[in-house]
Amino acid sequence: MSIRDLWPMLLLAVAGGCNAPRAVAPVDEGELTHLRLKPGDEIRVVTRQRQRMSFEIVELRPNEMVGVTRKPAAHETLPKGTAVTVLYDDLAFVVVKRFSAGRTAAVPFLVLGLAAGYVLTATPVVVPGP
Repeated sequence: MSIRDLWPMLLLAVAGGCNAPRAVAPVDEGELTHLRLKPGDEIRVVTRQRQRMSFEIVELRPNEMVGVTRKPAAHETLPKGTAVTVLYDDLAFVVVKRFSAGRTAAVPFLVLGLAAGYVLTATPVVVPGP
């Protein structure tokens, strides 16, 4: 394995670490889960009526969230740019996609660890002779 073989893995680690989606079921054992949503988050939701949509949150209200749809994914029918309002009680499933500073900071350490492991295992040890 050469250094060129490591580049695809490193690029995937960087891309996955910075902006990783997180799936959340809004109700866990009958209790409402704290979703930690904020304006600007890009989310995909499935409602209890099985409607699917992807949108960016514009405003969070006490009982609902307001947003604007993004490019529709598979099985989504609302066109891009549509204003949507979703009641929290109607949520069945939520996937939050946001920037993760912790994961982004961990990526250089992962890269260095992979490179060090590669160098230690791939470099032959030359013992100086008499």
